[in-house]
Amino acid sequence: MIRGEDFLKLAERSAAGPTETDWRTAVSRAYYAAFHEARDFLTALGFQTPRADMAHAFLWRRLQNGGHVRLALAGSRLNQLRGERNQADYDLHRDLAQDDAAAAVKSAAMIIETFHGISAEERLVITEAIKTYERDILRESTWRNRPR
Repeated sequence: MIRGEDFLKLAERSAAGPTETDWRTAVSRAYYAAFHEARDFLTALGFQTPRADMAHAFLWRRLQNGGHVRLALAGSRLNQLRGERNQADYDLHRDLAQDDAAAAVKSAAMIIETFHGISAEERLVITEAIKTYERDILRESTWRNRPR
């Protein structure tokens, strides 16, 4: 079974590659490494992430509204990294430098490290904060009381 972190290894190798194609691949894979790890993190808290395009905003908004400073930063960075991924994948007339790829990989690693560094006690507080955000702001609930 593959994990989100496995994409980060590919991103690291691609960022070290010699071509702009490698660097664009690095940015794309770095984003998806962070995306999948974010989805796994929220799933572990009991939240059900929607499929397709709706998943992207779902993740970063909940991370930013989890009442946790490092998690909010990770959510903000995930959203920024998605923009960088969109440019890398779709804006081929704009040059992408190797330094940009390396920065994206570093950013994804920071996001993933944030998830790994959150304690069980912090996870309980975060879960309640996100549930409150969904209830009071979004007027919806995606929490399914099935954390793993």
